[in-house]
Formats: sequence, C-alpha cells, structure tokens
Amino acid sequence: MEDATLRQHIADYDRWKKGLDTQFNRFSHWLEEHFPNSAGARQVVQQARQLLVEDQFTVALVGEFSRGKTELINALLSHTYGKRLLPSRPGRTTMCPTEIFSDGTEQASVRLLPIETLATNTSLESFRRIPQKWVNFDFDPDDADATRDALMKVAATKAVTPEEAARYGFDRRHLDGNGNLVQIPAWRYALISLPHPLLAQGLRIIDTPGLNALGNEPELTLSTLPGSQAVAFLLSADAGVSGTDLNMWETHLVPLKEHRGTAVMALLNKIDVLWDDPDEDADQMLRKMRAEVSKLLALPQENVVGVSAKKALLARAERDPVMLQQSRFGDFEKLLVQRLMEHRDKVANHRSLHQALTLMADTRDLLKRRLNSGRATLEHLKRHGATSPDQVEELKQLHSTAKEQHKYCHQELLTLKSSQRMLARQRASLLAPVSSQQLQQLIDETRRALNERWSPLGLARAIDGFMGGVEHQLGNLEREVDQANRLVDAIYDRSTLSNIISAEQHFDIAGFRAALRGLHRQAAQLRRSPQLLLARRNRLTERFVATLANEVGRMYSQMISSVDGWLEQVLEPLKQHVQYQKHLLNRHLIKLTELKQKTQSKRTDLRALEEELVRNHSALGALEDLLKHTHAAPQPIPPAPVANNVTPLKAPATT
Repeated sequence: MEDATLRQHIADYDRWKKGLDTQFNRFSHWLEEHFPNSAGARQVVQQARQLLVEDQFTVALVGEFSRGKTELINALLSHTYGKRLLPSRPGRTTMCPTEIFSDGTEQASVRLLPIETLATNTSLESFRRIPQKWVNFDFDPDDADATRDALMKVAATKAVTPEEAARYGFDRRHLDGNGNLVQIPAWRYALISLPHPLLAQGLRIIDTPGLNALGNEPELTLSTLPGSQAVAFLLSADAGVSGTDLNMWETHLVPLKEHRGTAVMALLNKIDVLWDDPDEDADQMLRKMRAEVSKLLALPQENVVGVSAKKALLARAERDPVMLQQSRFGDFEKLLVQRLMEHRDKVANHRSLHQALTLMADTRDLLKRRLNSGRATLEHLKRHGATSPDQVEELKQLHSTAKEQHKYCHQELLTLKSSQRMLARQRASLLAPVSSQQLQQLIDETRRALNERWSPLGLARAIDGFMGGVEHQLGNLEREVDQANRLVDAIYDRSTLSNIISAEQHFDIAGFRAALRGLHRQAAQLRRSPQLLLARRNRLTERFVATLANEVGRMYSQMISSVDGWLEQVLEPLKQHVQYQKHLLNRHLIKLTELKQKTQSKRTDLRALEEELVRNHSALGALEDLLKHTHAAPQPIPPAPVANNVTPLKAPATT
C-alpha cells in the first residue's frame, strides 16, 4: 500500500536540514580547534544553523464550516497511527482559528486565547508573548477520551447580546442565534501541540474556520496566511462554490494569491457523495466540477483537485489501497509536495546558507594552497641539503618572504577594519527612512485622518495615504542602499582577494518592497469587505487599521534586522580569508624561525616544517571529510500529472 508521498518528502527534507546542521556544527568545532580567532566565521555558521532550526512548512486550510477541514487534518496525520486524532462530528467542531504543531516534546497540550481579548487592539503575535493570557490544558495523546475532551474545548461557544458580538467585530448574519442572544466562539485562537512525527519534522497546520473568523481577525489575512507555504481552499463536492465560498475567495484569497504570491489550491472535498448515484459516472462528474471551479476561481485546473478525506482516513485505518486510491488523497498530497519542493529550494538558496557553505569551501581552498606551498618548500630544502651555505641564505629569504606576507595580511586586516567602521557609520543614514519614529509619524497622521473622517471613503483614503507614505520611505531607503552597495563594491575592488571570494554581497530591498506593495493591494481589497463597509467605527475597523500598521512595522523590523546583519557580515568573507591566511603564516613563521636557528647552529633538522605540514594535512583532511558529506536534498518521487513540474533540489555549491 503506497501512501508515503508526503510523509517521505517531509522526512527527507527534515533529514537534509538536520544533516546540514550537523555539518555546520562540525565546521564550527573545526574552526575552534584549528582557527581560534574565528568568532566572525562561527557567527556566520550560527546564523545558518538558526535558519534551519526555525524553518517550518506551513499548510493553511481555509473554508466555511462543514467542509471537512478537521477530517482533512486527520487524514494528513493518519500516516503514523491510522486513526482519527482530532475529534470530528456533524456540525462545527472548530470554532476559532487553530494552529497545530509540535513543540518538540512528548507532551500534548491545548492553549486557548479568550475571546475577550478582541476588546483590545493587541495583535495575536503580541499575545503569543504573554503566556499568562492563555488558558492551558495538558493531556495524554495516547488516551483517546482525554484527547477528545481536550480538543473539543476548541469548539466551545458562549452566548452574548448582538451588541456585544458587534463590539467584538462579528457579523451577526454569520452567527447562530437563540432568542435575544447569539453564539460566538469562546476562544479567539487555539494552539494545539501534538507529539506527531510529521509535526515534529516541521509540518505546521493552520485551520481558519468560516468567513466570520477570517473577517473578524485581519491578522489572519494580512499576516498568517501570507506566511504559509500552501493554502488549501476547501469546498464541498456536492455543492461546488456557494455564495459564502465565493465571498471568502474574493475577499481573502484572491488578494493573497494575486498580490502576495501565495500558492493557493482548491479542494473539492467529500467526493464520495458522487459515488452514490449509480446512473452517473463519478469520474466524469468530478472532471466537470473541477473544470467549473477552475473557471469560476480563475485557478489552473491542476490546482483544483477532488478528495475524500473521510475515505482516505478510513482506507489507512483498514489498510485498503483500493479505497485510498478512490479517495484521490494522493493528488492533494502531491500538490503539497510541489509546494514543499519550492519552499526548500528557497531555503537552500538563502543567503545565510550560501555564505556559510562558501566560507567552508574558501577555508578549505586556502588551507590546501598553504599546504601545497609548505610541501614545495620542504622538498626544496631537502634536495639542497640543510647545512649548505646556500641553504642558510635560502631559509633567511623564505623567512623574509613569509614575514612580508604576514605584514601584508596584517595591513589588509587593518584596512578592512577601517572599512568596516566606515560601513557601520552608514547605518544611521541607511535606516533613517524606516526608523520607528518615521513609521510612528505615519501612523499618527493616519489616525488623525480617520478621526476627522471615519467612513468607508475616509478609511480608503487613510489606507492609501499610509501605504503611500510607506512607499515614499522605501524609495528613500533604496537610494541609501544604493550608496552603501557602491561603498561595498569599492572595498571589494580594492582587495586583491576580490577574485577569490565569489559571493554576491549587495543588499537588495526588492523583496521587502514587493511584499509591502502586495500588502497595500491586499489591504485595499480587504477593506471593501461587507463587514468593514457596513461597520461604523468599532473594534473591528480599529483592529484592521492597527493590524495593517503592525504588519508594516513587522516588515520594517525585518528590514532593519536584515540591514544590521548585512552591515555586520558583508565584509566577513574578506576578513575571514585574510585572518585565516595570517593565522597560517604566523605558524609558518614560527617553524621557519626554529629551523633557521637550528641550521645556523649546524644542526640538521627539518622536523619543524614537517610538523607544520602534518598539522595542516590533518586539518585539511578533517575539513575535506566534512565537505565531502555536504547534504544535498533528496530526489523527489515522480509526481502525478497534477504536479508535473516538481524538480529536485540542488544544494548550494561548495566549491
């Protein structure tokens, strides 16, 4: 029974990351042993390791209630246990946005953020850093009853007046009512940690239930979903695209796909209902429905697949390969594999990994050249005899040459340190356009504009004015970045090592600028949603504006962090090359001095140079062995027709 496509790829990806992390760890220890003055190099390696540790593959599920999202999650996680992990029953089993992941321990837990926090403008991201605001429930994942009881808490509701629901930002049209009260979720957000192999290997699942949940939490649309590597839009195979489905698609997913570049797929779940009519060809009906949905949503047909999560779960529990194939769950998993391959290709080409691997290769090449030079010197001395007058003079010349090279390296380091200080002085002017003060000024101006005219048109103008100010600031930043890049070019051009160090060192804000422009277009479309158009000034509209400002602030913080990292690391390839060369020359000088003194005293002894060669040969051997085991990502399983452009990941070159 072959159903290991997604599981195998996630496991292979996890092994690749862990293997690369092990390699970086070994290199860091190698630097400590063979190159004590290598703090900068070890920091480069540590940044690469941090990237690998923090990396996750996030799948977000979006859809109205009763589309089978919970059963889809169960089917995704059923590889290991072949059973339902999350409780599923008719009706609404998930009332609030839910994040499912592994915290790396064997303990299972549910953390719930009370709905009352919607009365504030504090973001979900901020609440993550305030653990005392959450209600925690630990449970034994091997105890079915305890697991069900703990996870069913996510579905809890509470009865409130329509006015209170409106204050929280809920649209009453999408709420169940009873007399003078309406039912709203008891919780704003849920975090579920499970000790599951796929989750432990980096899979994270986000469930966003219903139009009300998305419309009431702008952070989901503006931040959480764009941060996902794959977004699955769930529809019901027997109903197609309903009015609320289309509303959700146009308001929240079209801007995500078109303006933020997020990979979105549509899933027609519950295709098993098509099997019940003996007079109809289920496959033909599904093909027709896929074509209709593809046309209506303007999605490529290969990104619209039909599945039966319920039958896939049952097939794995009963180990029934025929039913598993009929469920077509493999088509969905292969789409996820395609997204995973694209994601890990981005990770493999990340600047941090490239810089660490380049540093390893450059260190190896420099050590190899130093070793070859030492061997040539030793052979030459052996051929001419250690006690001849010419030998004494030649040793003096070798010592003088090495001393000059050592002096040159020292001067080069002083120049680089001066260049580093000059580059560091650029920080203030470089970051001035995106300072917290500049951003706060924009936010204050936007709030004043909204206070003067709070209406749909006023909101639109305020958003456009705010994002126009952001665009202006980025234009100023781009000019400062161009000047800093020219300075870096000049520093590299002055160095005789510029032809040895082959790494692109320019800082580029194009990605940040594109993301912020996408955010603007997405926010402009989101503010046209009925919930915001029909609302007067309330918590929802205030939260929308605050979320937009927070998201811009988060991107600014990322830019500032990236600029700081770049300023600190951009000259590191040159510095480490010169420092290591100086380190090797220093040891070589010591050995030549010992040999010269012994030769002058008429004692034949070349062991000093031989010891240095043995030491360098041992160091090179360890480094060669480390580089030999560079962990390239595994070859992919041949994809199905729905994902026929999956390509294997190539690890960054190390030579």
